[in-house]
Amino acid sequence: MRSTNTRMRIRFTMALAVLMAGCPSETVAPPPAPPVNWQSLDAGATPSSASTGPTENERAAAQAYVRTLAAPAFAGLAAQLDDDSRFTFPGAGDSRGREAIVRAHERLLGAFDQRRMRARRVWRTSSEQTVEWELTGVQARDWMGVKASQKSVSVRGMALLWTKDDGTITDLHLYFDLAAVKAQLGAGPATPGNVAGQAAVTTIDDDSSSPPLVFDQESSPTERINVALAKASLDALEANDVVAYLGAMAGDVEIDTLEHAQPSRGKGAAAAYFKAMRKAIGQLDTTVTDAWGVGRFVILEYTIAGEQLGPLGSIPAQRDKTVVLHIADIVEVAADKIGHIWRYDNPTEIAVTPPS
Repeated sequence: MRSTNTRMRIRFTMALAVLMAGCPSETVAPPPAPPVNWQSLDAGATPSSASTGPTENERAAAQAYVRTLAAPAFAGLAAQLDDDSRFTFPGAGDSRGREAIVRAHERLLGAFDQRRMRARRVWRTSSEQTVEWELTGVQARDWMGVKASQKSVSVRGMALLWTKDDGTITDLHLYFDLAAVKAQLGAGPATPGNVAGQAAVTTIDDDSSSPPLVFDQESSPTERINVALAKASLDALEANDVVAYLGAMAGDVEIDTLEHAQPSRGKGAAAAYFKAMRKAIGQLDTTVTDAWGVGRFVILEYTIAGEQLGPLGSIPAQRDKTVVLHIADIVEVAADKIGHIWRYDNPTEIAVTPPS
C-alpha cells in the first residue's frame, strides 16, 4: 500500500511540475526576439522624397511676376498674390492684400506706358526668390510730382518674393531708385555719373525672352561662411572699424549702385563710402533683416539707421532727424573676399521719414 502511495505521490509531483512549467514565472526566460525588418528601418532613416528646394510652381514665380509688371494694368499680378500678401517699398507704407498691392504698383510704375520688362538674374531658395529686373517705358501720365513728359526711361530694380508651394506670393519687397528715374525725366538733381540727368535708355525688344541667369541655393557650408562674411562687413560699418570693413573686401572690389552709371572700384572707393556714411549718419546702426547664401552669392536685406548729420547723396542734411535706409545687396564672394556688390535702395525715402 505504501508502495502504491509512493507511486501516486511521484506521479502527482511530476504532473504539478509540468503544470507549473506552462505558467508565467519570474524565472522563466523571455521569448525570443521577433525577426527584424531591416528594410523598414532603412526606409525610416531615409530623408523624405519631397524636394527641399522650390517647387516647380515656385520656380516660375519670379519670371511670372516680372511679366506682370509689363502687362497693361498689371494684369495677372493679383492672381499671383496670396489673400493676405504683404508689399513693401522703401519710403512707402506697407500694403496688404491683392487690391492694395496692385494699387501700389500702379502708383510706382503705372504712369509708364509701353513697358518692356526683362529678368536679368534670379536667386532661388526653398521659400524665397530674388530677381533683378530692367524696365523701359514712356512717361505717359503724371508721376511722383513730375508732369507727363512722354520721355523714355530705364529702370533697374530688384524684387524679393516669398512664395508658397503653389507659387503664390506671400511677401514682396520691391527696390528701385525714384531719384534716378526722375533725373532721366529732367526733374530733380542729376544722379552722380549722369550729370546731364539723361541716362542712356536700354532697349528691351518684344522678343527679349532669353531666360535670366538662375542660381539655386546649395545649402553648403561655404554659403554659410559667405553670409557670415557679408554680415561682418556691416558689423564693421556699425562699429566704425574701417580696417575690418576693408579686410572683408577684395582689392579690386566693385560696387554697383543705382545712383551711379558706372561701378566704383577698389578698396579706395569702398573706404570712401565707409567714411561718407559714418560722416553723414551719427550713432549709425545696421540691422540685417534677411540673409541667404546662394552659391557664391549672398542676398542681404538690411537697414542703416541713425541721426542724419550731413548730406546723403542728393539729400541735404536734416539735423535732429532720425533716418532709416532700407537696402538690399547682392554680394558676390570670391576667394573668401567680397568681390562685387550690387546695391538696391531708394535714398529719397529718408526725405519722407517722419521726424523723431
